[in-house]
Amino acid sequence: MWRENLYQPFEVLVRQHTHFPIDEHQHSFFEMAYVREGKGDFYVDDRGRKTEETMYGARSLFLIPPDTVHRFIIREHSAYVFIRFTSQYAEDFVGRQALQALNAAVGRCRVQLDERQAERVANLFCYIEEEVAAAGRFSTYLVRQWLNSIVAIVADYYMEYPAVDNIPVVNESERAMCMMQYLQQHINQPEMLTSEVLGERFNIAPSYVGAYFKHHFREDLRDYVVRNRLRNVERLLANTSMTVKEIAASMGYTDSSHLIRQFRACHNMSPLDFRRSVTSISPDEKTDV
Repeated sequence: MWRENLYQPFEVLVRQHTHFPIDEHQHSFFEMAYVREGKGDFYVDDRGRKTEETMYGARSLFLIPPDTVHRFIIREHSAYVFIRFTSQYAEDFVGRQALQALNAAVGRCRVQLDERQAERVANLFCYIEEEVAAAGRFSTYLVRQWLNSIVAIVADYYMEYPAVDNIPVVNESERAMCMMQYLQQHINQPEMLTSEVLGERFNIAPSYVGAYFKHHFREDLRDYVVRNRLRNVERLLANTSMTVKEIAASMGYTDSSHLIRQFRACHNMSPLDFRRSVTSISPDEKTDV
C-alpha cells in the first residue's frame, strides 16, 4: 500500500486525468479534493470493506483524513484541485476545534454543502487555482488565506455531525480512531477520561485501556492527556488574558496549584513565566493564580 507524506505545511496540486494514475493509497496528511469537471467514483476501503462509495461530478468536494485508504475511478475526463495540509497546519491556522471537526470525516469524506456555502467554496478554489498559475510575489500568502477559509467552512460542516460518542464502533481500526477523537473532544474533562469511563464507552476492560491505547498509538495514555491539556494551556496563556485560576477551571484542573505543578514539571517554569516569555503582558497584568 502506497502511503504518501507531506514535507511542508500545505501544497496545492492542479491535475487533469483520463485515468487516475494511483490505485488505492493513503496519506499521512489531510487532502481536500475538489472536482472542477468530470465524472467518476470515489470510495474508501477499510481492510477490504468499502465503508464509503459515491459518484462524483463537477463541484464535488471530498475531505480525506490521514491514513484513509481511498481511490478515485474516472468515468469521464476529470480536472481536480487537490489541497494537502498537515494536522498541525489546521490546528495552528484554524484552531483545535476545527481540527477535531475535520477528524469527523473518517468514513464520510464526501462534503455536501448547502448552495450558499458550495458557491463560496467553488469561488475560493477558483481563486487558488488562478493564483497558483500566476505564481505572484504574494501567492503563498493569498492561497493560505483562501485555504484557511475553505478549511473553516468544511470544519463547520462536520460540526453538524453527531458527537463521536454516538458513532457505532464496528472494528478495531475504527474503535481506536474513535477513542482518539473522543479523547480530543473531552481533553478538558478529566472525569470523562478515566479507565472506567473509557472502558465502558469502548467496550474494553478498564484494566486494559492503557495497554490498548499504547498498542495503537505508541504512547502512554496519561502522557498523551497531560501533553494535550498543557498544549491548550499554553495557547490560553499566549493568546488570552485569562488568569491561571480561570485557565485551570476551563481545562478541568481541580485547582490552579495542580496546573502549576504539572506545568512546571513539563516546562521547568511557571505558567506566568511562560506567559511573560511569549507575550508582551507586563508582570503586573493578570498575575493572580
